[in-house]
Amino acid sequence: MPRIRKALDDLKTVLKIWKVALYIRLSKDDGNDESYSVANQRERLTDYLNEMMTEEEMTLVDIYIDDGFTGTDSDRDDFQRMLYDIQSKKVNCVIVKDLSRLSRNDWECKRYLQQLFVELDVRFVSLELPKLDSYKRPEEIYEFGVTIQSMYNENHCRETSIKVRGTLNKKREKGQFIGAFAPYGYLKDPEDRHCFIVNPETAPVVKDIFQWFVYEGMSKSAISKKLIAMGVPSPSAYKQMNGMKYQNPHAKNGEGLWSTRTVDQILHNESYLGHMVQGRHKVKSYKVHTIVPINKEDWYIVENTHEPIVEQVTFDLAQSLMARDTRTAPKQKSVYPFSGFLRCADCGKGMTRRASHGYIYYACKTYVMKSHTLCTRHSLRHTDLEHVVLKAIQNQIALVDTLAQTIEDINKAPVVHTISNRVNTLLKLRRQELGKATSIKDGLYLDWKAGDITKEEYHRMKKDFENKVQELRNSIAELETAIEDMSNGVSSDDPYLTTFLKYKNIKSLDRGIIVDLIKVVHVHEDGNLTIDFNFADQHRRIVEFIENNHNDLTLVNSKYVG
Repeated sequence: MPRIRKALDDLKTVLKIWKVALYIRLSKDDGNDESYSVANQRERLTDYLNEMMTEEEMTLVDIYIDDGFTGTDSDRDDFQRMLYDIQSKKVNCVIVKDLSRLSRNDWECKRYLQQLFVELDVRFVSLELPKLDSYKRPEEIYEFGVTIQSMYNENHCRETSIKVRGTLNKKREKGQFIGAFAPYGYLKDPEDRHCFIVNPETAPVVKDIFQWFVYEGMSKSAISKKLIAMGVPSPSAYKQMNGMKYQNPHAKNGEGLWSTRTVDQILHNESYLGHMVQGRHKVKSYKVHTIVPINKEDWYIVENTHEPIVEQVTFDLAQSLMARDTRTAPKQKSVYPFSGFLRCADCGKGMTRRASHGYIYYACKTYVMKSHTLCTRHSLRHTDLEHVVLKAIQNQIALVDTLAQTIEDINKAPVVHTISNRVNTLLKLRRQELGKATSIKDGLYLDWKAGDITKEEYHRMKKDFENKVQELRNSIAELETAIEDMSNGVSSDDPYLTTFLKYKNIKSLDRGIIVDLIKVVHVHEDGNLTIDFNFADQHRRIVEFIENNHNDLTLVNSKYVG
């Protein structure tokens, strides 16, 4: 009887037909080890298969190759194709060079090796590290040595990830670009792939986008539609047209057209100021490759690493406008000239634009849309608004013109005073306040231990004084910066002066002028306006500079009330 059973088992072995998949995987983690090259893996596996064909009934179904794929997850094109063929019963034998080719994820490796392949009666053969054959020696796949090797394979990825991340972070800190593609508008410098040079084909498009958005009031949607109508290739389409292996995950049906999202990303990108900005996203871990955003304070930003495409003032205005409520009206391509700049002087909310009996007027949004009891109407006709604002700007330009002439006269004098007694006095006062607040904060612990204050009072007062100390430190830093700026003096080409003076002879308003010169317009219930102009800090600095050199100069204001 035992002889008959053995004979039947031998016959069963002979009659088993193995439908073989040779699986090859190569990733950057494998370094320069030639034995792991695709060619060498293929040669090793086919040689083994040819040997086995002389002993067993085997047929090659396919060779599955994932070149450039990590082994820490299963999201590999040919690996998934192989799994599909296994599920479809096309494959019942998998042969790999070693266990790490199957997976470098310990959990996934065991799931395939000890569960899925067992459930589906799939034979698994590893030629080395460790040498396995789940059909001839099924008990070996559960041995401790396999567990150790699988854990080692995963740990190799973990250590490699740590080393690579450290190296890349060092490059980021130095302002060296480590990405695959330069931002739209730039190219990688052929002489140094870690640097950018301006792309003469696409940089003008970036400039146009900022010009249209900031100074012509076009919406992001209108900009994207205009670029499509002009036949300008989108960033993803441009890369593909120039032979770059780039796929846009947000593109619909592979179209790669301009979109509001793309325009928004360009308007937010500080790279166009000449700064290297990296580390905005990261993968969760070396095993979980989901990409997540990183808080801006943790980005790597190195300033002045390449030629800027957009001026700082234009970029800053774009950020300011995107923070405002500047939605376009239905069927309009551009926002209205004052959109996002009007505020109710009482509740602080925006003003809504209305049309009635052929007139355009503005009213408090709280009053119109929420409740008449929360605020008053603050109604103002557009024609009156435009007239008052234009007059205010003309007056401010005249004032700036006078300041510019005064500065020019001062700079011609043999001695120019750049020290501000007021700021120095204020700085000394703030430092004294910081010393007192720090001393009190440090003494609170002793007061608590001595029983003078309760534990609850200690924690509350400690937090209050910590906030006070931080506020004083911020104030001191600002004053020190102001003193440093003042020490450089003021020239006639100061941005505040040049920005206003370029509109010296204006007769009417447009969106660009309002964006350039005005921060906000406050509308009062009586119809008066308070206008906060841009460059308020520079205005104060210039006035102080003039006062230090002309004691009889009358102080001028950076606001207009009318």
